[in-house]
Amino acid sequence: MSEILRYDNISIQYGYNTAVEDITFSIKEGEILGIVGESGSGKSTIIKAAMGLLGPGANVSSGDILYKDKSLLNLSKKEQLKINGPLLGMIFQFAGSSFCPVRKVGAQLYEAMRAHADVTKEEFVTKVNELLDKLGFTDNERILESYPSELSGGMQQRVGVVAAMLLNPKILLADEPTSAMDVTIQRQAVEEMLRVRDTFNTSIIIVTHNIGVVNAMADRILVLKDGRIVEMGDTKQIINDPSEEYTKKLMAAVPRIKK
Repeated sequence: MSEILRYDNISIQYGYNTAVEDITFSIKEGEILGIVGESGSGKSTIIKAAMGLLGPGANVSSGDILYKDKSLLNLSKKEQLKINGPLLGMIFQFAGSSFCPVRKVGAQLYEAMRAHADVTKEEFVTKVNELLDKLGFTDNERILESYPSELSGGMQQRVGVVAAMLLNPKILLADEPTSAMDVTIQRQAVEEMLRVRDTFNTSIIIVTHNIGVVNAMADRILVLKDGRIVEMGDTKQIINDPSEEYTKKLMAAVPRIKK
C-alpha cells in the first residue's frame, strides 16, 4: 500500500493557544487509523485542518499536510472545493449542524453530489437509497423529504454518514461518527465504513472516544494527550499491551470489546 496522506510536524494554534504540537503521522491507501484521547486533546482539530475547516482564529503555525505530494494548506477556495468531497470526505460529530435547516435533506444531498459528479437524479436516488438501506433506514422517501429538524439526532448522524460516502472519497475523515447512535446502529455504521474501505480501498481516519469502535475498525491507533502524540502503533498492541502510562489508564477506563 502506498502513502496517501501525511502530517509533517504539524502545530495548530487558536489565537495564542497551541491546540496540537509537532504532530507527525501518515496513512496508506486502504488503511484505517484511529485517533483517541480525552476531550480537548486535539483529535478533531487534526482532521479538520486537512479540509480547511479550522474556522476563524485558528491556523496551522508550522508543518505541512500532504495529499500524496500536494500540500493541502493555503489552498484557494476553488482548489479546496475540488478536494473536499471527492478526495476528502468528512463525517461530522454533530451532523445536523452541517445541513441547511430550511432545505429538505434529499435536495441537499443531491446538490452536494451534483457539485462533484455528473449524475442524473435517477442515479442519485439509487445510490442514496442503497446507503440509507445499509444504515438501517426503512422509510427512505420520508427521510429525503424531511427537513433536518424533523429528524432525531441519531437519524441526522446516519444521514451525515450517507452524505460523506455518496462520492466514495479517497480518504474518509470521521469525527465521532457514532456518538449519537445506539449500539445496533453503531454496528451498522461501522460495517458500512468498512465496506466502503474494502470496496473502494478508501483510507479512513476515525476520531473517537469509543475504544470498541476503534478496535473493530482500525489497523493502527494514535493516542493523543494535550495536543501531543503519546503513543502510536498496531491496534491490538496498543489496546492489549500499551507501553505508555497514559495509554494504560485510557484503555483501563473503557470497556473492552473484541473484534
